[in-house]
Amino acid sequence: MADASISCRREGCGTPVQISDAGTISRFMFKLRQLYRQSTLAADNAAQYWADVAATSRSPLAPLAHVPGVFAALWTPDVAPTTATVLGAAGYGFAALPKNLIHFTTEAGAAAIARTGAINSSRFIQQGIYGPGVYMTRIGRPLNLFIDKASRVPIHLPTPAGTVRIYPYFVYVRWGATGVKVP
Repeated sequence: MADASISCRREGCGTPVQISDAGTISRFMFKLRQLYRQSTLAADNAAQYWADVAATSRSPLAPLAHVPGVFAALWTPDVAPTTATVLGAAGYGFAALPKNLIHFTTEAGAAAIARTGAINSSRFIQQGIYGPGVYMTRIGRPLNLFIDKASRVPIHLPTPAGTVRIYPYFVYVRWGATGVKVP
């Protein structure tokens, strides 16, 4: 591990700080492991505490103790790696979205959008497999098979606020029952 190094940037400093001392890196990794272990054990204890409160309390509000218990259970030793992976990956859906996207629709849909100035949300299962919302893409057919065959008219629009990336380049969704105004 003598040739391993960590590169860090100090706030406001343009040059990275190289840490190549094996002892320093080992201590840093040890502290991270120690922090992880202590936090997961604390979560395990908290989950058990709230389960005990829910089971033994005579208060009519005792069943509500399951709510903090569930959140504590997300960071117990068995579940914490999955929780960290899911939360880390979830941020990717909202980061660095393209400035413009394309909504594909039918000719009748394009006429309605031109008349109303808004794209209506699709309804769950019937038209939107990821829930109700406005579906957009960066790539059209034939490469993008998520687009319905009848939807051939592209409508170019700036990426609406609240848009989430499902599959990069292929599926972007702005969830909700309200539509998106077309500029």
